[in-house]
Amino acid sequence: MSDGGSVWVGLLELGSDFVVALGRPAAVSQIPARIMVRLHGAPVGYVEIPLQPAETLAVRAQASAENILAESLRHHREAHRLGSEAISQPEWASQVACPQDFPVHNGAGVSVIVCTRGRPVALAECLQALRRVDYEPLEILVVDNAPTSAATRDVVEQFALDDPRIRYSCEPRPGLSNARNHGLAAAKNDLVAFTDDDILVDPNWPAALAAGFAADPQAACVTGLVASRSLETRSERYFDSRYSWGEAFHARRYDLASNRDGSSLYPFKAGIFGTGANFAVHKTVVDQLGGFDARLGAGGPGRGGEDLDMFVRIILSGKRLCYVPSALVWHQHRADDQALAEQVYAYGHGLGAYLAKRLMTREMPVALLVRSMGQSVVMARQMRQASRASQMMARGRRLAASEAWGVLSGAWCFYRVSRRGRGRLSTGRSLAR
Repeated sequence: MSDGGSVWVGLLELGSDFVVALGRPAAVSQIPARIMVRLHGAPVGYVEIPLQPAETLAVRAQASAENILAESLRHHREAHRLGSEAISQPEWASQVACPQDFPVHNGAGVSVIVCTRGRPVALAECLQALRRVDYEPLEILVVDNAPTSAATRDVVEQFALDDPRIRYSCEPRPGLSNARNHGLAAAKNDLVAFTDDDILVDPNWPAALAAGFAADPQAACVTGLVASRSLETRSERYFDSRYSWGEAFHARRYDLASNRDGSSLYPFKAGIFGTGANFAVHKTVVDQLGGFDARLGAGGPGRGGEDLDMFVRIILSGKRLCYVPSALVWHQHRADDQALAEQVYAYGHGLGAYLAKRLMTREMPVALLVRSMGQSVVMARQMRQASRASQMMARGRRLAASEAWGVLSGAWCFYRVSRRGRGRLSTGRSLAR
């Protein structure tokens, strides 16, 4: 149910006569609209304008974009021009800038893995979006994690009747890392893309991920943009403001050489590389690293952090991670306060477990963690901003305290679990297989 601070979310391709609604039609007319603007299929930024009058929404959004996003649009048009001129050695950023230039047929095979547990309704929406993808060769594998009913299997088999790319597999051991490792083992292609059952993928998504790998032979992982699908409730707006998944519109590369982030925490700073709802890897690379750590991830002792862990392990192994914003997906945030509270605590718990692993493996010096305590001030500021943006008030402060407690609990939990399995700290293979 929407509330008084609702924001309508839409998508505009420049030159189009209409704005596509991402959530439900607005129940209240006089509310603001947040519209993602794309050019040639590439997201370039947001504009925020009044929703009404609806008949002029596309015209007003385009005019606002040409003004507010003028510099980003200019950069994209230049990158598109360079790509169109077929320069022998264009810059990497130009090669991944424009979806119009991404091949969708006869490219590198991509296996899409959707790990799910007991959410058949959300999964059906996710698969409906995946069916609209025309990239080939492509397979879509749904990994049913520790199922308690046949509901997920029934959904997948129904979709598979009309789309032979879709198939079902079951991982009986609970835990997202176990499900991810199962998907990797079952995938037919070396490029393996992961997304969640609460995600709607853009039709260009697999092509953009594949383009990220094709443009950089050293890339072992490609991540993408995760935008908010709905901002109707205060819980959705809190999540959107607290976790900046959908704000980076410029392609980036990360490694241990010249492509480094400016943070003193690099490469350990959580969240700079992307998130587990939208990434792809070379199957062979992850296999060499030992797979996902079963102590981490939803449904496991860590309750999260398996994606952060994998991203950092890829960087520390000397390989490269690329962020390509045109690899776009839409995330359905938790719509009610209780579900948000559980998710925020789990995120904190996963972060704590991730940090504990970095310290226990001695990859991250204790002195670096101490020096980085100033980062907690930044996190506190983000939490306050999220509370104001969502009109959470006192509830927002309780969420912040819950997230902080989750970090401490996650670190202690990971320490205890790891002590019971001494000697298996570096990777997840011995625990996940």
